[in-house]
Amino acid sequence: MILLCALAVTVVLTAVGLFLLDRLRVEPVPEPVATEEPLVIADPAQIDPSIDASITVLDGSGERAVAAGAGQALSDAGWTVVTTASATEIGDRTVVWFDDPALEPIARGLAQQLGVGEARQSDGRVSGSPITIVLGTDAPGTVPSTEPRDDSDISHAPTPSAP
Repeated sequence: MILLCALAVTVVLTAVGLFLLDRLRVEPVPEPVATEEPLVIADPAQIDPSIDASITVLDGSGERAVAAGAGQALSDAGWTVVTTASATEIGDRTVVWFDDPALEPIARGLAQQLGVGEARQSDGRVSGSPITIVLGTDAPGTVPSTEPRDDSDISHAPTPSAP
């Protein structure tokens, strides 16, 4: 009887031990899945010439001549900036609007070059250009800026003066 009880205890302890060993088994860590980085075109020379990637820069920062300076700096860097003007509203954040999904990498590159803002697709044209940068209050002191020149191809709309 004692031998039978000892055998039963041994079987139970062996089963419990095997169960615990199975629970403690180290599972291999799955390899991380590489996520594809979104395409960014930060060099205007990389833009397909058949794509209209002209840019309008609007000043929604509330500060004088921010759009003109940023537009001139982008133009000097090789981007096709056609006009700068004041936005109808002051906004907190800079947004690079694009109206065609093919322009998304370019809009991301512009946001990267500005050092502020994000690229978003619009439901339609925000301005006369397929890409419109609306500078927010986060832009002054952050975006590259150059004194606007009269000899450039950019049309700088006059900044309205305060009454």
